Amino acid sequence: MNKKIKIILIFIFLTISFLAYSFFPILTYKQTDNKPWNIYILDRFWKVITDKQTKWWYKKADLILIDSKLVKSIIQIEDKDFYNHYWVSIKSKLRALYQNIKYQKIISWGSTITEQYIKNKYFPLEKRTILQKLREALVAFIYDISHPKKDILLWYLHNVYMWNNLYWIDTAAKIYFNKDINNLSDEEITILVSLIHNPWIKSLKEKHFQKYFSLVKTRLWFDFKRKIKKLNKLQNIDKLPFVTQRVIENNRDLNQIPKTSIDLDFSLFVKEQLNKVLKDLKKNNVTNWAVLIIDPKTQEVLVYQGSKDFYAQDIDWQVDVIKAKRQPWSTLKPFLYLLALKSGVDIDKFILDIESQYNSFKKNKVYISENYSLKEYGLVRFKKAIWNSLNNASVRLAKELWLKKVWDFFKLYWLKLDYPPEYYWYSMVLWNPDISLENLVLSYINLLPDYTVQARKLQFSHWSFDYNNLVYKRNKLKDDKIDPEKFLLYQILKNPDNRDISFWVNSILNTSIYQAVKTGTSSDFRDNWIVSYNPDLIVWIWMWNNDNSSMKWVTWITGAWYLWHQIIEYAINHNIIQDKQYKIPNWIEKFYYCLDENCNQKESSYKKKQTKYHSAIKSGIFSQKDIYENLDDYEKRKLKNLWYRIE
Repeated sequence: MNKKIKIILIFIFLTISFLAYSFFPILTYKQTDNKPWNIYILDRFWKVITDKQTKWWYKKADLILIDSKLVKSIIQIEDKDFYNHYWVSIKSKLRALYQNIKYQKIISWGSTITEQYIKNKYFPLEKRTILQKLREALVAFIYDISHPKKDILLWYLHNVYMWNNLYWIDTAAKIYFNKDINNLSDEEITILVSLIHNPWIKSLKEKHFQKYFSLVKTRLWFDFKRKIKKLNKLQNIDKLPFVTQRVIENNRDLNQIPKTSIDLDFSLFVKEQLNKVLKDLKKNNVTNWAVLIIDPKTQEVLVYQGSKDFYAQDIDWQVDVIKAKRQPWSTLKPFLYLLALKSGVDIDKFILDIESQYNSFKKNKVYISENYSLKEYGLVRFKKAIWNSLNNASVRLAKELWLKKVWDFFKLYWLKLDYPPEYYWYSMVLWNPDISLENLVLSYINLLPDYTVQARKLQFSHWSFDYNNLVYKRNKLKDDKIDPEKFLLYQILKNPDNRDISFWVNSILNTSIYQAVKTGTSSDFRDNWIVSYNPDLIVWIWMWNNDNSSMKWVTWITGAWYLWHQIIEYAINHNIIQDKQYKIPNWIEKFYYCLDENCNQKESSYKKKQTKYHSAIKSGIFSQKDIYENLDDYEKRKLKNLWYRIE
């Protein structure tokens, strides 16, 4: 191989190597690698929830008018021949060379706007060397011949650094001067243009900045008296930190402005009420809350508050308990009672509420049930048992239905249980399973009478809703296919008359539009729960102490239920909740239940068609035909001792 061929091959090799070296960052560049410069989140009504910088600085999408005076001034200073040259500006390079020789140091590279854009985007950390400038020039040449000048200019303006961790020209104008770029004064334009060349200054008073400022002013032929001595600083906005955290987790690419489902005004109202109640109950050892409110139609989140305060290190700093697994106590009972309805019990049938012993599935151990009140109520109508959250009745019902069947039903309704039924024993229907609060709330959507049973997840992205929406149609059943048992359960939990055993009929749970609601309280009062559901809104509230200490003298009137009442009334007043009535399913009829033998006292109720009742509780008549469970000898003796006469 002769010398000439070797030189040619070496030249080809070096050329290919340089091309690979130059274009490798561009070919391997991924948008996801360009981390968001800021977090910019809007609520469903376009109100700003979060607008803050990250450790990777700050930039925000906005429209820029390229024919504005500011943009024309930038072109005049940075690249006067931008629209006339390709690749590089010979004039700029010669001017830069003259200045470098004159001052005997590199003070300028004569870069075009295209070269500056290439550097800012693909080579932000590379040192300024001749080889690096050749690299940028080559890529700039390819860009100039393959993209319109207008696009290159916009990309440049979107990536230019403007001091104080700010990117984008329009963003800098709004933060520094609270103005749109079309309304800037000559002095403000001069400052912004000067900052492009001096992005790392500490203040506007630095000598080299003032010198460059005067140069820009002269070259732009501006005539003004200088007034601005300092600039506004970037202010971080984060009104709902738990929402911000969750949206970031769900949407890593925040270069797109996410319009979320969150209702900011609703959220701030909840937060204000929450803090007010916490302040009042501090003396009662109440330290923490969590709130989750969603639209069941789309699973869109309206309010998300993971604890009292995202920044409270004395509580659970930045811990989002909505995602954590907890024991939900009596808020699991509606699923048990729905299974009973589907297994043949009707809402005015009697179920047994007595203290008794049950198999614990552990050797030489038994499980003894007891109510919170430590009372036994004997025979209780089904609808009264669920609303008054009677533990004895729930455990006896689980035994009748068979515990494995209950466990399967919970799983069917997408309650995520980690262990088999023998692990939980009968406490599975009272408190034992560890379930994420998010999972529990989403499973409550499956209790709505006109919704299919399916897996669901929280949605933080907002989209306009209408009745032809595919997601809604997929979830919603037609009126003639409303689930009759879920309809009955909904009516039970909605009717305040069913709360008369343990709660007042006229209680704080009564709102101007009645809600299907279930409460829960741990035996030592570490927790206070409430969850309500209707076609428009599901509201879940939890009050607790992180150290698991008991709250003192806190009742449902002063605890979570009080806050729930305020939230529901807000939603009603703002038309978030509307008074919607389900059509009665074909298998259900409305009737009057006789309370005495001659039916002089009666109450309205629902029942499955063809169902008959034979009891008259005001007259002391309890028919064996109206008792759902098959009673054993011990249970019959216990009822007799409680003065029940069964015919």
